[in-house]
Amino acid sequence: MKRYMDEQTVAALSRGAMYLGSGGGGDVKLTELMAKRAIRENGPVPLLSPFHVPDEAWVIPVAIMGSTTIFSEHLPSGSELKKVVETIENEKHIAASAVTGLEIGGMNALTPVIAAALTNLPLLDADGMGRAFPELQMTTYHGFGVKASPAVIANHPGKTHLLLSDENTDIEKQARILVTSLGGWAAIACYPMQGWQMREAGILQTYTLTIRLGEALSAAMDAHDVMEKMQQVFQKSIYGKPVKLLEGKIVDLQRNIIEGTLKGSLVVEGSGAYIGEYLSVFFHNEYLLVQKHNATLVTVPDLICVLDEETGYPLSVEELENHGKVWVIAIPSPFLLQTAKMLDVVGPMQFGIAERFIPMEERIKPNDNEG
Repeated sequence: MKRYMDEQTVAALSRGAMYLGSGGGGDVKLTELMAKRAIRENGPVPLLSPFHVPDEAWVIPVAIMGSTTIFSEHLPSGSELKKVVETIENEKHIAASAVTGLEIGGMNALTPVIAAALTNLPLLDADGMGRAFPELQMTTYHGFGVKASPAVIANHPGKTHLLLSDENTDIEKQARILVTSLGGWAAIACYPMQGWQMREAGILQTYTLTIRLGEALSAAMDAHDVMEKMQQVFQKSIYGKPVKLLEGKIVDLQRNIIEGTLKGSLVVEGSGAYIGEYLSVFFHNEYLLVQKHNATLVTVPDLICVLDEETGYPLSVEELENHGKVWVIAIPSPFLLQTAKMLDVVGPMQFGIAERFIPMEERIKPNDNEG
């Protein structure tokens, strides 16, 4: 049975995507409003199972890349997303059967919904990250051999820019330079692929899961309530069961902009049952590493979230404040991200962390922290 995304579904998707951003991915508020408007004007968006798309049908992933701050100051119309999809179709002489996402964490969970509404195409229930990552090649699409080229960039519906290369990392470099020259943000379409490729290279049914997460959290009152509901949603999913690592107060925060990215760390001093304990969380746009007394508990690609204790809302790296009361939690990543191919793309070493990935379930003893 085909599912349709309406404004209420978009609100749930937006809420769930905040938690999958792992501290990054950008603010969902603006893209949520844009997606709701596009659906109001064009009708609900069909959500298409990746198992129901024909092998030879073409699917085009879309996203917004660049500075989320500049994006919010210079509002897009949304038609930029439609334009990049149409330009890919013209360049490859194809007709797309669906659009899909690059990342399910943060604002880019919503951009494919906008593109789908404006192009009258279904949204394919999959993405290439299962969370948020900072670079275009940090996707399962790249890890499993899909070419990012041709890629198309636009931050005005009247003009598009075509990027061509056999190397996906070169597409990332070209795109970053171009986005900067265009004012700091742009819509992008890349990794055009067929249905059979999507089933092999995508992280499947992440939209359904994220919507279900958002629906479950709609009535959550605080961090304890959020944690309980997240555990219920994730325990029967491609993700593992979330684990509470610590609750306490941020006592040290180091945050610097280096080469256009936010890098730094925070230290949380435990309270309540965690008095006397300290956690260090390191980030580079997203939370990447958690250590307790210099022993590693969690590393990327597993997801790390810092929750506001009172509201249960996930705090981005930009929103962190000294003396804030928080919970630090972690979510096991989808198994596809933990394969050798993907660890070469999104493992700790790719972020300058000099240790190998060990799944958090192997590092954290069962029943240590149930929240």
